[in-house]
Amino acid sequence: MESPRASDRVTPQRHTIVAMPWWAWLLIVVGIVALASGIAFRGQLRFAMKLTRALATDERLPRPLRWAIGVALAVKVVPIPDFGIDEVILVVIGALLLTIYRPTFRSILQEVRRAETGVGQESAPL
Repeated sequence: MESPRASDRVTPQRHTIVAMPWWAWLLIVVGIVALASGIAFRGQLRFAMKLTRALATDERLPRPLRWAIGVALAVKVVPIPDFGIDEVILVVIGALLLTIYRPTFRSILQEVRRAETGVGQESAPL
């Protein structure tokens, strides 16, 4: 019987570990930051929507102001060219809320914050 030659023997191949390129690490970091930002932003967006709903429906604010809030948001949602008119309306509404209707705005804001955190609400018995 012949002995196998050295070139015929099967030798296990070693796999070398290749370092990830810098751009792959950068993509991972950007993905993690985007995910964390999205999670944080979601809570702020929910609060803003609740506050907007409260401002548009609260009877303590005058009806034209509530209508302006609704129209500005409706124009913002509809995909038509509006030439920035909704931003102008929202800036005017913000200026009015922060100057003339400041006490009313603060009370509505406090109510929404209390509803968000659940302070002052009694839990129903099980």
